[in-house]
Amino acid sequence: MPIDWTKSKYSKKHRLFLSKKPEDMKFFTLCDGAVRSAKTLSIIYKIPQIFNFVGNEYLKVFSGYSKNTVRNNVLVELLPYLKNYHGAKVKFNSASGELDINLWGKLYNCLVVGGGKSDSDSNIQGATWDFWYANELPKHHYGFYNMALSRLTPENARAIADSNPESSNHWLYRERIKPYLENDENIRSIFDYWHFTMEDNANLSKSFIENQKKLYRGVFEARKIKGLWIVAQGLVYDTFSIEKHTCSHKNILEKIQNNEFFEYFLGLDWGWIHPLSCGLYGVTKSGKYYKIDELYGSKISEDKVIKWILDKQKEYKRYFRFINCDNARPEQNHKLREALNGIIVHEKKPKVVDSIGIVRSIINYDRLIINKDRCKNTIREFGLYRYPQTDEDTHIISDPDTPLKENDDTMDETRYALNFYETNYGYMFKLSEKFSS
Repeated sequence: MPIDWTKSKYSKKHRLFLSKKPEDMKFFTLCDGAVRSAKTLSIIYKIPQIFNFVGNEYLKVFSGYSKNTVRNNVLVELLPYLKNYHGAKVKFNSASGELDINLWGKLYNCLVVGGGKSDSDSNIQGATWDFWYANELPKHHYGFYNMALSRLTPENARAIADSNPESSNHWLYRERIKPYLENDENIRSIFDYWHFTMEDNANLSKSFIENQKKLYRGVFEARKIKGLWIVAQGLVYDTFSIEKHTCSHKNILEKIQNNEFFEYFLGLDWGWIHPLSCGLYGVTKSGKYYKIDELYGSKISEDKVIKWILDKQKEYKRYFRFINCDNARPEQNHKLREALNGIIVHEKKPKVVDSIGIVRSIINYDRLIINKDRCKNTIREFGLYRYPQTDEDTHIISDPDTPLKENDDTMDETRYALNFYETNYGYMFKLSEKFSS
């Protein structure tokens, strides 16, 4: 089917990709690269072409880490596109994952499945497919990936996937991309690789791209902006600066006295032999976080934590609204609820990689300031918290973006506190900017 080029802007690379006929495509096509580089959208626009080529005799499968991720990342764009531009009628059962697409008078039976868990391959055994679209392929379990490729037995079958770069130790890079780039003839005979950058998305403004670049530094700038597969090594928060991101206790007291903090909250990472860390934060109306004080050390009981928090309320003469704690100690968190006189105790432990990204972006925008006189352990760990080197035995290839479990006590507590506030209340900063402008 002809592509309507008039609705959006397309770079030369995207036009070349969309113009390639399905019969000229390799068995397996991967589109990877930077975030917001229009990889997924270009695949969506190509799906009607591929459907028309492979026919409607066999099952077509859409997979992601879960069915929900497929719905959120793919179907919200694909289904309106098929309806509005190709007159398709669609019927989707979100519970079973069955998706029927009536296109050009033909019924295409499709299935939406999750492929991110260790037992995901058990859901796809026995079926024959002629089309497979894997959204965020690196998030799929390796067993599902292998099983899916074995389902594509018809002669015209096609697999297509999108991917954001991860570690160069990932199985997708080692088994497909690296051999392709090294001109392995066997790989190139069945596998085609398209790499996109933000600049390849002609719909993005220069100011948007520049703002995105401010969010990332080091290895994550290489991945998110440049779209490179690279191992995370070195300091986790490599843009943290003593000069830019610390202040004196005197400066903190002046801000408290001047009511510059409109809210106070805490983070807590439990420990015993391994050190415990509890941090007190104040946030300004512009969304700048100040770490005001910390409790740190081994063999600190919940009674001492409670006393420290209550003492700090008296010292600073301010009320602390909530604390977000490590959920590994529910019985101790319950004691906090009973003793802290109305302070809300949350137990939301965020994913390590995701919450590190949030803390990193806060630092990159200079929105985190640490009290250098009261939070010396936090500052110390900012200079020590790191990813494993490639030659270390501790490097876990199955999860290469997880930092070493050392010098991480205040770092975990900081993640718990900032991630919770930023994801639950960060919208207030945007509203205040909107109404003040």
